[in-house]
This record gives sequence, structure tokens and C-alpha cells, in this order.
Amino acid sequence: MSLRRAGEVSVESYVEMGPGVAVRCEVDRLNEQASLAFGGRESFVLSLDRTTLEQLVTLGSRAVAELDTEGTDLTVL
Repeated sequence: MSLRRAGEVSVESYVEMGPGVAVRCEVDRLNEQASLAFGGRESFVLSLDRTTLEQLVTLGSRAVAELDTEGTDLTVL
């Protein structure tokens, strides 16, 4: 059961990860989906289709680039 549902996004929990978290991915080529698992017992799994995965990678790359630049303490991308 979802904690919150907004359109196509179903939120099951809030996740905050620190350094050293175990990560792995599982790729389903037939359905063009990927599952990204985090935590020693895969306590958090993010399942994405190809398009959404590309959006997440792009957003993550922008966030990393922003962390590498000087500026205000908070930037919303």
C-alpha cells in the first residue's frame, strides 16, 4: 500500500542514503526496465522504465555538477 500516490508516482517510503550503501541493478531488456536496489537486503528498490531511468540519470548528473560548483547553499534543479 502506498503512503502517497500522485499521478504515475507511488511513494512507499522516504529514503536517505549515506556513504557505503550497498547498491545493485537488475536490467530487464525484454521490457526495457531497470530495478535499482539499495541496502544490504535491498531495503529500497526503484523500478524504472528506460525513459524514466534516462531522466533520473540526467537529473543526477546535473546534481553532481552543481555540487562541484560554488554558489548558494541550496539549488533546486
